[in-house]
Amino acid sequence: MQFKAQELLKAGGIFEVMRFVIVGGLATLVDLAVTVTLVYGFDLGQSENLVTTVAFATAFLVSYFGHRFFTFQKNGKASAFLVLALSTLALRNLIVWFLTAYVMRGIVPLIIAMALVTVITYLVSKFGIFKG
Repeated sequence: MQFKAQELLKAGGIFEVMRFVIVGGLATLVDLAVTVTLVYGFDLGQSENLVTTVAFATAFLVSYFGHRFFTFQKNGKASAFLVLALSTLALRNLIVWFLTAYVMRGIVPLIIAMALVTVITYLVSKFGIFKG
């Protein structure tokens, strides 16, 4: 399946894309704030998977309700969004595990994993969960 910029704009308009960026940005900021707080405020720097799980769960709440009421303005199934979130959480932890085991440690692998699952979340949400 190929996604093109025109399909994204045609399906919901530029304002929907802007709303997604706002909600996604807010959820990402919450995710990042929780990550930084846990790593530096509670000295959990060597527990990357615990940190990423707590941060992801917190950002999930912002993301679901933001996308439901603001971005897509459609009910979308919370259970489907939860399955998506848990799947991307597993993928995110797999990415974190791989990067920390073979490439690097610290906050950079957490940010890389966060960015990758954000793209996946948008595509599945847009064309699956909140398609209306």
